[in-house]
Amino acid sequence: MPDRPKALLRDRRSIGKKGKVTKMIRRRILGLALGVFTATMGAALTQQVVAASSDASDYPSKPVQLVVPFTAGGGTDVISRVVATFLSQKWGKAVNVVNRPGAGGATGTSDVLKSNADGYVALAHNGSSTEALIAGNTNLPFSIRDYRFVATVINEPFGLLVKADSPFKSLKELNDWVKANPDQLTFGSTGPTSIQTFTVIQWLDSIGVDFAKARLVPSNGGGELLPQIAGGHVIVGFQDVTGATPLVKAGKLKLLAVTGTQRTSLFPDVPTFAEEGAPGVTTHFWSGFSLPAGTPDAIAQKWEAALKDIMNDPAFLDKLKSINAQGGFLDSTAFAQMISHDMDTYKQIVKDKSLIK
Repeated sequence: MPDRPKALLRDRRSIGKKGKVTKMIRRRILGLALGVFTATMGAALTQQVVAASSDASDYPSKPVQLVVPFTAGGGTDVISRVVATFLSQKWGKAVNVVNRPGAGGATGTSDVLKSNADGYVALAHNGSSTEALIAGNTNLPFSIRDYRFVATVINEPFGLLVKADSPFKSLKELNDWVKANPDQLTFGSTGPTSIQTFTVIQWLDSIGVDFAKARLVPSNGGGELLPQIAGGHVIVGFQDVTGATPLVKAGKLKLLAVTGTQRTSLFPDVPTFAEEGAPGVTTHFWSGFSLPAGTPDAIAQKWEAALKDIMNDPAFLDKLKSINAQGGFLDSTAFAQMISHDMDTYKQIVKDKSLIK
């Protein structure tokens, strides 16, 4: 009997140790269960997010802002309003054009590219506010990597314009005069690194004339440039054919040649620069739409598909014809390739001519 208390004590200690082990096991099992639950829920949430980003069936569920980085009334603004009308009808939600001009298009562009990448703020832009702007500036708050290019709807040439009673009846006559009098050539442009200036440079290079001898007369866009040409304040100017058409048809301006490799359907009788002995003038006017980088694929693809659809809509094409616009659809891949090619061209011009001091 004297050994019984010691035996009981040993049993209690043993039970205590077993109890601790049991608690530890329970805790581990609970921890594992929580881990499995958390992982399962996390995977489910991830699948929901992926599904949401890959499914744009309910997009747009509210009005969309289409930002034009220019004042109202210009070519890109007019085209954007036509596109916005057709997209609103197609999607059943308002697509509202908002003008945010400033800094050559940089103000509105920056606003869009720095906004939420959810598809509800889109950019309507052109080469002037994109390739030329970026090629000619080193301190912009955005870069080409901030764009999610969607598609273009307009792609047309620039035209070389002189006043209606100009003594030059053809580009060949003008070329001969410029070669003999390069220091007397004046041209209108929005700045030294604008597309109009790049076009003048390509033209003069192609006929062997030193661009440095020509004189730039500044303007604030087509609204000022076209009257400058018509009034004889500058000898030549370049404008997209859509913007030039009203004054050409009104007999105020004369169109001598167009850029690109083919004549434009808007003026089929007007030759290209290459036809007139001035090859290598490649600038062009496009109008397209982009979203901020990071926009879900499904939303960007819905934009691209919608723009492609309206480009096949006879009513839309008739509307383009009524505003003297030449349609030109490029999908997202071709759009990005065009931008890359143009950027290389314009950056090389800036470098070769030391346009940035």
